[in-house]
Amino acid sequence: MRLHEDKYITLHDLNEVFSNAPRCNPGVSELPLWDAVGLVLAEDITAPFDTPIMPKAAYDGFAVKASETPGVLKLAGSILIGQLPNRELRAGETYYVTTGAYLPKGADAVVLEEDAVVNGDSVIISKAYSPGENIDEVGSYARKGQLLASKGTVLTPYILSALLETGVFSALFYNKLNITVISTGNELVKPRTPKEALREFMGGKVIESTGLLIKWFMYNYMPYVTVLRHIIINDSYDEILSLIKGELGESNIIVITGGTGPSSIDHVHNALTALKPKYYVRGIKMRPGRPSTVAVFDDCHVVFGVSGHPVSALNALSLLIEPFIRLMLGIVSTVPLPKAYGRLIEPTEPGRGLWRQVRARVEVSDYGYLVKPLKVTGSSFTSTLTEADALVNIPPWINEAKKDLIVEILMLRSRTLNNK
Repeated sequence: MRLHEDKYITLHDLNEVFSNAPRCNPGVSELPLWDAVGLVLAEDITAPFDTPIMPKAAYDGFAVKASETPGVLKLAGSILIGQLPNRELRAGETYYVTTGAYLPKGADAVVLEEDAVVNGDSVIISKAYSPGENIDEVGSYARKGQLLASKGTVLTPYILSALLETGVFSALFYNKLNITVISTGNELVKPRTPKEALREFMGGKVIESTGLLIKWFMYNYMPYVTVLRHIIINDSYDEILSLIKGELGESNIIVITGGTGPSSIDHVHNALTALKPKYYVRGIKMRPGRPSTVAVFDDCHVVFGVSGHPVSALNALSLLIEPFIRLMLGIVSTVPLPKAYGRLIEPTEPGRGLWRQVRARVEVSDYGYLVKPLKVTGSSFTSTLTEADALVNIPPWINEAKKDLIVEILMLRSRTLNNK
């Protein structure tokens, strides 16, 4: 692989380099679907047979022979969802059926309740029905051999419901990628109590939050990974080098916060280059987060270095790390990030050829989202995250994001109508 040391590279170029690279295979397990939500399918899933396996009632009503409507039929009983009919429908009979119930053999229509009057054990039907009305026919959900979910699909509860409905109950899944988060900085502390946090804060220390943000982001939007541990260490070349070497033996991905930058005193940079990765990038053309680092050791072992500022780390997570790991696993469908589109009501500053994220307030109007960029843009102003409703994603080919431009936004919190 190519080495891009001390040279900023675009996200597009980075994607191009790895688009044809071998995919990571962290191992495969066969699991019941209900134990695999959030994992990545390691095989295509096809329908094992036609479903439904028997005709079903699409609505509550009466199972009939269409040729006997309109007319007066004898109520022979009821069939509820989850039951199998125990005998064939005879001439002059009807069964009451609930939505989703299998129909008795011989029934070819379901009369809606509102089109029938029950009088004792007689059902008076005043309307003519055609064969197939209000019925889910055999194979109407899925045909045997039909592709239901592709390899590389992250199993969501929505897909799970569909697969269970079509008779698929287990599949092969990739094991989760293991992640280690390392926060570097002599100033960082992880207090156990609010009182201890206040004492450390007033003493000049920084309460670690960027690593916690990374863990939360991955838990919510990257269910196919698991964060094994979060470690805080000093700004020490020897400590960083030793820890990376050790963690690469247990984790597929390491995310290091802090210690990344263009200066000559960059312990993360020095440690990573000393380990001689196959591919190395120091600097991505995005703002905030330009010092971000990517070191690829093999198909399943990658180290990301990101800024210690939460704002920059969030940009790296959404624009670099999450897409990169999707590429590693060959993911074709996954849990979506909370992205939307809105209209700028004020312009942003020029982009200078960078992918950039701008913090913004968002209001909901009758015509969609209205996006107002915040004036403060420095990554060190973490407090602006309490004001921001969203991050505005502006690609490098849009140098000037002018008023009324439709932009992509990453929602940080929800807003409601008339919420000022």
